[in-house]
Amino acid sequence: MDKANEPAQAGTSRPVRLLAVLAAATLLQWLGSFAIAPLLPLYLQDRHISAAGVGVVMAAFFLGALLSQYAAGRAAARGHREVLLAGLAAYAAGCVGLFASTGVGMDAAMRVLQGAGAGAFEVAALTAVAATVAPGFRGRAFSAIYTGQLLGLAIGPLVGGIAGEHRMHLVFLSSGAAAVLASLPVLWLLPAGARTGPALVDRVAAPGLLLRRGVVGLLLVAGCEGLISGVYETCWSLLMERDGASTTLIGLTFTLFALPYLVIAWPAGWLADRFDRRWLIGATMLVLSVTVASYPLLRSIPLIVLMSCLEAMGLAVAYPAAQSLLAQESAAGDGTGRGQGLFATTETGTTVFAALVSGALFAADPRLPFLLAAIAALVTAALLPPLWRDVAGTQAQAGARQRPGQGALGGSYLR
Repeated sequence: MDKANEPAQAGTSRPVRLLAVLAAATLLQWLGSFAIAPLLPLYLQDRHISAAGVGVVMAAFFLGALLSQYAAGRAAARGHREVLLAGLAAYAAGCVGLFASTGVGMDAAMRVLQGAGAGAFEVAALTAVAATVAPGFRGRAFSAIYTGQLLGLAIGPLVGGIAGEHRMHLVFLSSGAAAVLASLPVLWLLPAGARTGPALVDRVAAPGLLLRRGVVGLLLVAGCEGLISGVYETCWSLLMERDGASTTLIGLTFTLFALPYLVIAWPAGWLADRFDRRWLIGATMLVLSVTVASYPLLRSIPLIVLMSCLEAMGLAVAYPAAQSLLAQESAAGDGTGRGQGLFATTETGTTVFAALVSGALFAADPRLPFLLAAIAALVTAALLPPLWRDVAGTQAQAGARQRPGQGALGGSYLR
């Protein structure tokens, strides 16, 4: 093995400081973001913006992320500290812009800026983990990052719910302050020029990422998750309001979604490190198809919350499994950043599409956006087995295919 590539291949089994910094910064950024997101559609409605207009503003966030994520992945392979700080600064600037906004056009522009910053930050954090953590510990490392996200998701809506949609200007400023605070551990505890990989770029493997069946399957998973996220961003609060939920209760549904995820996050990371990740991801797609389809059909908020808890437990397993598989299937060096950029760009692109059309679909029939997203999850689950038949699903299989005299690919997905 080329010594220049050795650090990225071997990794560090437990880079404690890196994970602590990334998890803490992620928590603060997501806390601020989800203080805004659940109530923003209601805030926009109070300003007499149509359902289609709400969809445009919500989609603008993901459009910003779409524009930044691939470039952020490439840049993060060379220096993740700078990308993390730039992302947080852009997000904070977008929050200040929302505070001073004079109309829906400026609302959309500032959401683009917020999304670009948040998207760059997330890709840089995941790229850092993928390229610096040893394969046998990656599932738990990714779970640490996602735990920071879910803690932010759990706490942020409560803060936003207390303020309410009539005091959203204060929430905008608080969210910007949280992003500034998130930059402090990155600035103080990560060295300048901190890298996620070697100086040399793997120019042979990286361009072939899209030709790999393992990556194709992961991009389908990313697209499915993006569709579901876009539907939630635009329609969840509207659905809850349809069923009589108050703004405080709407915020509480986000918290209740996060709690079961947090409870099993670490065991889920361990599962991703020990069991076949292909089966873990495929099973989650089936769970998503059931839960997402059920939400508009259930008129009982306790039942909806119960289904969302089931979905959260599935996602707690799927996210670290998908990221671990992506790190395995991506190329070394700059390819790690490219893989993260492709995955994030695919997820964000489908989120933009879903957020744009979901408002109009919801206005026509509240069941439509949820049912269409559920069908996408079901189709994805059906396509994964043939795509991943020859992909290594465990670290043991991945190690076996790298040994001299072994086949080029791991064991059968259907075995």
